[in-house]
Amino acid sequence: NTMPEHAVQNVAVRSGIKGVELAQFMAQVRHESADFSRMKEIGGAKYYAHRYDPRHAPKTARILGNTHPGDGERYHGRGFIQITGRDNYRMASEALGLDLLNRPELASKPEIAAKIAVWYWNTRVKPTVKNFADTTAVTKAINPAMRGLQDRHENFKDYLRLV
Repeated sequence: NTMPEHAVQNVAVRSGIKGVELAQFMAQVRHESADFSRMKEIGGAKYYAHRYDPRHAPKTARILGNTHPGDGERYHGRGFIQITGRDNYRMASEALGLDLLNRPELASKPEIAAKIAVWYWNTRVKPTVKNFADTTAVTKAINPAMRGLQDRHENFKDYLRLV
């Protein structure tokens, strides 16, 4: 285990995630964080604006709750689960008692990112997935575009051998 991997796994286990579900959770966060090497989405101000800002990507911005110019950059993907968008930062803030709206960079800190990942899993993924061995269904709940499906599945097989 790398230090970030160990941190997120500990928080997941303490929250009751275990067995096949733990293997899938770890597989997904491993992919989302580029093998635990990135706690921030790759890109810069211009990239984030074009992907998530209300002026350049109004449909996506609306889905993410990005209502103000600059929200795309301010609330870009961070952490083990790459939480994105003003609404997700707000909901995580309320659930975890953190001020992520005013300090979104906190979502990049491994100890906070681990809590966010587990919160996201428990509120967004778990309610929609019936079978945690189904990497396609789990990936769809995290990344509807299904990016990195094969990598996520390979990760799952690796973690499944460990649990």
